[in-house]
Amino acid sequence: MDFIVWIFVAIVFYYTYRFVQVLMRMRQDIVLPVTVDEMASIRREPQKTVKAPNYSSQKAGIIFYILVLIYIIGMLFLVWQFRNDVVFLLYFLVMFPIFHLSNFLNLFAVTKDGILCGDCFASWKSIKSFEFVRIDITHNYYGFSSEVNDQYELRLKTRFRTLSCIVTTEEMKERLGDLMGEREVKAQ
Repeated sequence: MDFIVWIFVAIVFYYTYRFVQVLMRMRQDIVLPVTVDEMASIRREPQKTVKAPNYSSQKAGIIFYILVLIYIIGMLFLVWQFRNDVVFLLYFLVMFPIFHLSNFLNLFAVTKDGILCGDCFASWKSIKSFEFVRIDITHNYYGFSSEVNDQYELRLKTRFRTLSCIVTTEEMKERLGDLMGEREVKAQ
């Protein structure tokens, strides 16, 4: 039973580490997007554009992220205090919000060291490949917004996961493709 508790504690520490890493990387020089027009042409979700990659624009997401982490830590402590078999199942319910933490930060930015996407940072050397996928009638995002239809989704494959954003202009697609191509050549 204590082994399972330590697994859940490790998961919370991992998400806390990722969050701190993103906060630190937000202080770096941002390569893309830097203008309002560039931010308007990138989306993490089909219905809303990304916010600026700075603390003031991401303030609400940062506060919610911290509150959810505090809630999870507090609930893990309470569930651990009542250690019995019935309460053991509550660990899974307590951990459920942690899987939606990336939705709090509406962030996509290219820095000199890598890419910030939601609550994740992917360094250039951890990005294995990228591709632009057309958002056509068979795509999951088709129909959510007219600006997204017939545009592109950028998918970045890293060691352990796939990060994505929606690109709504051809110019931004070309700029992102050029940046990714440059970094891919340097990595090889």
